[in-house]
Amino acid sequence: MSALWCSSFTRTASGVFTTASSGSFDDSDVLPSLKLRVYMLDQVEVEPSVTSRRPPREVNALVALSASNMRRLGVISLSYVLVRFQDSIHVAQVQFQSYVADDVVFMSPFLAQNLDCNELSDVVVEPVSVRDLWVEDPAISISYPRLHAPPTMATRVEIAPLLWNSTSAHQELVLQSLRVYFTTPRLFQIGDVFGVPWTETFPGKTPHDAPPPIVVHVDVCFFRVHAMESSTASINNQHVPRALLVATDETTLVQTAPVAMRLVHERLLRQFSLAAAPDLPPAAVSFPLRLHHTHLQNLVEWLHPTSVPVSIALGGVAGSGKKTLLYNAAQHLGLYVLEASFTELASSSELQLLENVRHLVQKAQSLAPCILFLNRFFLTEKDNEEAELRLGATLMECMHQEMQVPLVVAVEDINELPVLIRQSFMYEIVLEAPSEDERLDLLEQLTRTVALHPDVHLQSIAHRTAGRTAGELKALIADASSHCLADLCSRDDFSPEAAMAYQLRTQDLDAAIREQETKSSLGLGSFSIPNVKWEDVGGLENVKDEILDMVQLPFKHPELFAAGVRQRSGILLYGPPGTGKTLLAKAIATECNMNFISVKGPELLNMYIGESEKNVRQVFQMARNAKPCILFFDELDSLAPQRGRGSDSGGGVMDRVVSQLLTEIDGNLHQVFVVGATNRPDLIESALLRPGRFDRLLYLGICQDKATQLKVVQALTRKFQLAPAVDLKQVVALCPLNFTGADFYALCSMALSLAIKDRVAALDLYIGATYQEANRDDVYSERPLHAAMVLEKMTPEELQVQVAQDHFAAALAHVVPSVSASELAHYEKLRQQFSSLPTK
Repeated sequence: MSALWCSSFTRTASGVFTTASSGSFDDSDVLPSLKLRVYMLDQVEVEPSVTSRRPPREVNALVALSASNMRRLGVISLSYVLVRFQDSIHVAQVQFQSYVADDVVFMSPFLAQNLDCNELSDVVVEPVSVRDLWVEDPAISISYPRLHAPPTMATRVEIAPLLWNSTSAHQELVLQSLRVYFTTPRLFQIGDVFGVPWTETFPGKTPHDAPPPIVVHVDVCFFRVHAMESSTASINNQHVPRALLVATDETTLVQTAPVAMRLVHERLLRQFSLAAAPDLPPAAVSFPLRLHHTHLQNLVEWLHPTSVPVSIALGGVAGSGKKTLLYNAAQHLGLYVLEASFTELASSSELQLLENVRHLVQKAQSLAPCILFLNRFFLTEKDNEEAELRLGATLMECMHQEMQVPLVVAVEDINELPVLIRQSFMYEIVLEAPSEDERLDLLEQLTRTVALHPDVHLQSIAHRTAGRTAGELKALIADASSHCLADLCSRDDFSPEAAMAYQLRTQDLDAAIREQETKSSLGLGSFSIPNVKWEDVGGLENVKDEILDMVQLPFKHPELFAAGVRQRSGILLYGPPGTGKTLLAKAIATECNMNFISVKGPELLNMYIGESEKNVRQVFQMARNAKPCILFFDELDSLAPQRGRGSDSGGGVMDRVVSQLLTEIDGNLHQVFVVGATNRPDLIESALLRPGRFDRLLYLGICQDKATQLKVVQALTRKFQLAPAVDLKQVVALCPLNFTGADFYALCSMALSLAIKDRVAALDLYIGATYQEANRDDVYSERPLHAAMVLEKMTPEELQVQVAQDHFAAALAHVVPSVSASELAHYEKLRQQFSSLPTK
């Protein structure tokens, strides 16, 4: 590959230094040396005594010593020393720090990387001689004190970028950052690794009056010094401790082909580079999202280079952080990730797919040490055992004993992998949606560079975004920021100064949350906290108390379940249709501030084999992701009929659905409460009604007396504007006792509809009279009078619709009871057979 010329500058000076000092020395003198324990610097600190001078900007070869050790070595701050570790020797700039003890030396992570030493290693520090600094002028060698001699400037340096994961698409920004990086002279030896911070918003590329960016991508590109030349000779021996300064004004910088290299301290190097870089935005101190700490520890342990081939399968829905988790682990280990999309490897020919996989593995071996990552892994042919066997055999072939590259694949559902493919992986990690505390941590990371309005409470946002993945939270902040900026730009008083001072408001986050409610990552609907109050539910006092005891007890007294007592998680509501089963479940979720997922039984059924069971698993997983949550199954008898009595042609599909439902209810349902509703409990599989499942069967019947009926009507009409003469007791007195809640709802809604019609008719008469009055004196005017013109001039009190007693009487004539007396008798028998509570 031809070399890429980053910058070319002619040498303007030979780097000659003059001094009046005559401190000559003899190289045969024995130089003092100290054996010290290594600790890592986490940032470049300016010595208090030299703050008035130009602060040292050397970050690659930097050591910090105590004052007593500097006296023993005979060096001063900002001079140079030699650091030896085993066979490695490196020139370093010394700096005084008061916190450094006499038996230790603090060094930059880059110097530790280039010396191939670790923290707590023992190194030898000694003064540097003139020939070690490659001073070319003989006069300087005689007259210049050895402790103050500066290194020579390099005339040409070849650098090779390390294979990394995020720089190929930002080559121009990296080159610009290189030029800025070398405006300050940098001390290098052949084989050194250094890092160049870069950002998407490079200075000079952003408009002067543009608002600050919402999210600034900041990263570090690593390079390795391949060759160096001075004005007289080239440095070809890496073991000779000769160092040169590199600067854009006097050095020609040449970029060669990328190389593969493992950075043991990669995460420390990245953090140190960003902390030492000047003029970077606040996002420079933020790193990739911290996700799944336990999984990260396991992944780092499994991916650590060993002689045993490693293969790992990462599972989780889109946006759960599979790719981020892998790249975080790669940063900890300093490994390059060779990523390939499995969809790009797949082709019309199965043989071509297998050949592409083998070719990719060979490429990964040539770039070792690295990680081979197959993203969006899937099966090209489902239910084809021969194709599964060939793909599994290819993966096993790639993971032979000579394979030193770990293989990681990402799938959305590990359970969908066939056994022949799944057995190829040594480890599996399944990522679930973050908990409330983890969501709060993610939101704090995502809003670190965003100005928040004082009314924004991230704890509340974290509670409202239950079940959201890390990707969805990131999109939420981006959508809210876009909403905020769009609102600012639409104002008449918009100005660049106002845009610079914008703040993210609660209403922006609310708008973004509403937009995401219909975009569930599982595709089975969304979940949210409903808005149904106790005032909306009339009667049913005994059932309310029973459900509240089941739901609130684990939250108020968790110590009761700490001894291994399994909390009750299932309630079955049954009774005639229209008695408020769904409304009651929503009210419980609202009062307990819990998420609510409503699923109707037929929604989970699918014509394809295995899809119905998959839908059951997904809806329970959604409930676990959204915990604390109430999972409500309506029409449960259609989803879980009695097993062994079906005649479906799907090979007993309903039996398998019931078995899957039993498995999920018996599983881990911490803070997930399952509520079912049915009209026919006698048709439901009896295994579901056993203790530990739907062990509480609550009957919701019709109102037993007029007082209870009055409570229902009052709850339904509490938002109505009733006429002063309306007496709800008289309305209830005219209703039969077999009215259900749905019948009362039909009565009230029809009465409101009749009142609206009467109000519209009255407005039409008013408009007609006003039109005739307006045109009585002006016979030539033909301008029509629209209803909107009249409504704009009316007060809110005049626009209100009042429901009168006559409206209720007229509506009652059209409402017929939905449950007959014989049906009520049948439900009463069911109550006596199944009910867990006595009738009150």
